[in-house]
Amino acid sequence: MRNRLPRVLAAILSSLLCLPMPLTGSQAENASKLPPDVLRANQELDRVYLEAHRLVDTKLIMSLFSHGPDVFMIGPTGVFYPGRDEVQRSVETFFERVESMPGTIDRITYLPAGDGVVAYGQVTYHRKLKGKPPDTTVVVWSDYRRKENGKWVLVHRHAHWPLAGNRERYRKLAAAK
Repeated sequence: MRNRLPRVLAAILSSLLCLPMPLTGSQAENASKLPPDVLRANQELDRVYLEAHRLVDTKLIMSLFSHGPDVFMIGPTGVFYPGRDEVQRSVETFFERVESMPGTIDRITYLPAGDGVVAYGQVTYHRKLKGKPPDTTVVVWSDYRRKENGKWVLVHRHAHWPLAGNRERYRKLAAAK
């Protein structure tokens, strides 16, 4: 894992440094350089990821992650979770606080990257955390996916809540779509 992780991170970071402006909705689909079957499979991965949040279903989220040794996630607060077990614990811990969390992808871009795909975008979640009033949270994210055993899976996921000073800007972008 230690030998492969720097290469995966380098591929992701290199891809992100060269990103065009994010496109929304059908623009992202039409501008994609991915073959149609790869695009559809990656869109389905995103749909299931959102469904897992709506259902507050850790098993469903984990079904989307690779079983390989190089899996990791960077959570919205910036904490690094290396390996499937750490990723699963972080999702379980977060979901213990959640009553409901439906989300809508506001924008998404898919880029071919080696043997996989880098996806990045913005999602708006309408959360109800236990003991708290409902809120709306905008999350920006990027991830690296690849096909393993005939199925597209997440290898790396980085979700981040925009800094307080940027939240209003992201809400306006989401509302403008």
